Amino acid sequence: MHQNRTLLLLPILLLFASCIQHKQMLNFNEGPDFNTVAQQLALANPILIQPDDLLSVSVQTTDPETSAPFNTGTAPADGSSASGVSVAPTYLVDANGAINMPILGKIKVAGWGTLQARDSLTARLGKYLTTPIVNVRLVNFKFTVLGEVGKAGSYTIPNERINILEALGMAGDLTNYGDREKILIIREKDGKRSFGYLDLHQRDLFNSPYYYLAQNDILYVEPVKAKVGATADGATKYVQWLAPVISIISIIVSLSR
Repeated sequence: MHQNRTLLLLPILLLFASCIQHKQMLNFNEGPDFNTVAQQLALANPILIQPDDLLSVSVQTTDPETSAPFNTGTAPADGSSASGVSVAPTYLVDANGAINMPILGKIKVAGWGTLQARDSLTARLGKYLTTPIVNVRLVNFKFTVLGEVGKAGSYTIPNERINILEALGMAGDLTNYGDREKILIIREKDGKRSFGYLDLHQRDLFNSPYYYLAQNDILYVEPVKAKVGATADGATKYVQWLAPVISIISIIVSLSR
């Protein structure tokens, strides 16, 4: 009798074993404990300008009239300049890695960071303006999140610094079926494609070269095996649930005798 009850309980145990465990849904729960002493943040690698990037370039001086000719580029596509607020013009980096500015003409900026582009433009504008103040900003930083997240899709942000946690937050975080141990990062840079993996369980995640995203990164969150089993063909799904239900009924009947 005892052996029969054990056999009846086996399908139920297997069912619970296939469920997602609480610890699987936790972040930063593996590895050495966090150091409670404040740590100096490592500087993220600067985002390098590349073709098809959209740059916002503003030029200011003590005399707005003298700098006005350098602020007549293309207005933002969202039409924000129509509100009457002064908005810096934007320039599309062409296939040769250059932008075309008024008076200065074509300037190659691909391969530079925005700070390097700013310094170069400041030096060039010094021939026409007195102590110009130049600001260069990347306005179409884009990344894509796919797989087991709340809102898969492509996202564009108006700055050039975002980390993996912020990106996943924008995408609605992982679903209950997202595999936190193996998030794939696909990165293309300088004509080369590289692949990296991040494990959200590991506390050393913050030291990964993939912690900060690069322009046009693609994140893919794989489903855990429990999701794969849950989305099997219809017949398989019914069989998976039918066996435990029959077992529970059998146990109730046996205990009631």
